[in-house]
Amino acid sequence: MAFSHTGIVIFVGGVVVFCASQKQKCISKSPAEAELVTFSDNLGFIELFQEFTSFVVNSRIEIPLIYQDNTSVISMVTNGDGITRTKHIRTRMFLVLESLKEQRVTFWYIHTSGMIAYSLTKPIEGKDFIYFVSKVLGCDKKSTGGH
Repeated sequence: MAFSHTGIVIFVGGVVVFCASQKQKCISKSPAEAELVTFSDNLGFIELFQEFTSFVVNSRIEIPLIYQDNTSVISMVTNGDGITRTKHIRTRMFLVLESLKEQRVTFWYIHTSGMIAYSLTKPIEGKDFIYFVSKVLGCDKKSTGGH
């Protein structure tokens, strides 16, 4: 059991408009629980950001796409199953499941190596650092030798 670290990066039109890194406020028992906590903690913010962006551009924009690299979390939130040891984890799972069913957000599996927010939770160097910087600054990853 440990406090996990959360990273979030929001892109609009391929440009980073927000990124944050913070320690989670609750203890999780597994990496899947930590990912679910991150997912549910940032869900409201992502939906609010989408509403704000729609208001600013005065038109409806696409449903926010959330990348997830943990297949256990994907199984939990798409099927509503999996091991949830506590009531608050089940509540988080059903909150995310409801948002997906109501099509307020959608998500896609991405391998950890392509997960930009991962770089906000752990120290990175070398090729991973160059990839992170190129994505955050909107550079062509081919010219930087990224993944």
